[in-house]
Amino acid sequence: MSGSLGTLVLVRHGESVGNARELFSGVLDVDLTPAGEEACHHAGQRLVESGWRPDVIVTSELVRGWRTAQLVAGSLGTSAPVRRTWRLNERSYGALSGHLKSDILAAHGREQFLHWRRSLEGRPPALDPAVVALWRTLSPFDRLPAEALAATESLADVVERIHPWLADLEAHLRAGRHVLVVAHGNSLRALCALLDDLTGAELRSLNLPNARPLLYRMVDDGARLRPRERGGRYLDPELARAEALLIAHQGGT
Repeated sequence: MSGSLGTLVLVRHGESVGNARELFSGVLDVDLTPAGEEACHHAGQRLVESGWRPDVIVTSELVRGWRTAQLVAGSLGTSAPVRRTWRLNERSYGALSGHLKSDILAAHGREQFLHWRRSLEGRPPALDPAVVALWRTLSPFDRLPAEALAATESLADVVERIHPWLADLEAHLRAGRHVLVVAHGNSLRALCALLDDLTGAELRSLNLPNARPLLYRMVDDGARLRPRERGGRYLDPELARAEALLIAHQGGT
């Protein structure tokens, strides 16, 4: 019965140093800004006000992901376990990693910039193999399988990376557990693509604001679990919409 299913809340990490500097952060392990930390506390408080509490928290292996999860959990006052998976890591932007978005826009033009940043299939130039080898010796990749760090990824690659993890998520929801997923702009876009069966055009226009809880209630259609309301529902819809429009104006998540 759908009434026994758990619910799902998605939260993009709070503002990171990369967000603040408008960098292509991707797999670079940047931390939260003070404003990002404060937004995480607000997200937790908003969940408290809504009456929603997680049984399980799942996040990425990147510091801005798991620190957001810890801060939200602290504000919630929950002892729910926080689990990490590299499958929820941010997308590898390849050779764009660490560059200012404005510099890439100026060097390559808006059409190419948006193709790399927003399209399903756009795959940026790859990192040099020597750089990949070096980064695999650094945290968190030194303790993760080699496939956790790709030389470059399209959003379609991220969808493929996340897809095997859906079985774990569905098992929790079918068991009636409420799940909080804390991840990144592109890994959450990829998850939304799978949950909501988004088209390429819908995915291109999807922008997820930082630290705004997005609630999904699920139903069982006999073949799979699917959202009762396509796209879910933000707990702060007006603020989330305004922030998503700002992200879109800047070129997207």
